Amino acid sequence: MRSAFRNCPICNHDQIDVLHTQRFELLEGHPLQDGYDVVCCDRCGFIYADTTVTQADYDRFYAEHSKYEHPQTGTGGVENPFDWQRQQETARQIDKFLDNSAAGIVDVGCANGGLLKALKELGYQSLCGLDPSPTCVENVRRLGIDAHVGSLLNSFREHAFDCVVLSHTLEHINDLDAAMRWIGNAMKNNAFLYIEVPDASRYTEFADSPFQDFNTEHINHFSMASLKNFLKANGFSPVECGEKVIPASANKPYPAIYCFAQKTGDELPIEKDNSLRPKIEAYIVKSELILQEIELRLQAAWGKSKRIIVWGTGQLTMKLLVETSLARAEIVAFVDSNPINQRKSLRGIQIIAPAEVHQLSEPILISSTLHQKSISEQIHKMGLSNPLILLKDP
Repeated sequence: MRSAFRNCPICNHDQIDVLHTQRFELLEGHPLQDGYDVVCCDRCGFIYADTTVTQADYDRFYAEHSKYEHPQTGTGGVENPFDWQRQQETARQIDKFLDNSAAGIVDVGCANGGLLKALKELGYQSLCGLDPSPTCVENVRRLGIDAHVGSLLNSFREHAFDCVVLSHTLEHINDLDAAMRWIGNAMKNNAFLYIEVPDASRYTEFADSPFQDFNTEHINHFSMASLKNFLKANGFSPVECGEKVIPASANKPYPAIYCFAQKTGDELPIEKDNSLRPKIEAYIVKSELILQEIELRLQAAWGKSKRIIVWGTGQLTMKLLVETSLARAEIVAFVDSNPINQRKSLRGIQIIAPAEVHQLSEPILISSTLHQKSISEQIHKMGLSNPLILLKDP
């Protein structure tokens, strides 16, 4: 046990147990941290990243480096069919609960506005988006929906909303106390809060990539018990809560939990979550086994050539570059379909667009398990003859 750099976001306790140390190889100009400890609060049992990065740093990251800006490769919009399905299902869920198309709703961390568009199609007109990325905000405005550049540290429209939505947002926020103050200030009396976050208690059941949920962006890991503790500690009373499974991509389900809550202003007692820690420890063990399997595949590939192209510069690549023999490979280029990463560099090597791979003949390592199939299909359609190195069986 040691003292925390970042006190528990739920109970503010400063004594923690370290469960895992996660490291990353960051892209050029990345404002976040190249590693942190995943820790368990000794008092309430919450699991979170004990990072020294500030909320201002996270706000800058999402304003300047947001992977969500590009409609085709990002999430939170309408062009990705699996993500659009998720947004529509969430909109119907909110509509069923509110049953009031006149309600004023703000979506905090709205990305490209998919949820707001889905609500608009259900008849809601008083809609507003908030996102730190100016590009995302412009994408929302193109849908004919009001949107503003900002974060949960920038208050506006006091007591204006009947419902505040944070769908897959809270896991990204460093300063949860400030976030809840903003939320309380933005809500009308008797308004509702809708929160949806990844379900950390089910990480192990859905894991196919090592430590996929321990990344530079997800720094809070909620179970249902800890989500309710968080609400109660901040003067909110849970009204309706539940589990769901959402589509991450084709045939890739992902676990989530949600809660509708109403502000009471009274801090309610919380109970220690003793169930989450063993589940996270099991997830760590499973991730280590997956990482070992990937290392065996890499070792087999090096028997043919260590001179390779790496397709994908996301969270998995950032881990493999420090945790596996990929660190010692001769990488001639990184490839990424998201324009926000192109022309940047990783390990001093420039990230290029897929169209530029035609001039290269080296084997391509597809550094993604989630999108391995779609990237393989993309390479095939491009007519590339480069040998492929896969991190898992097709």
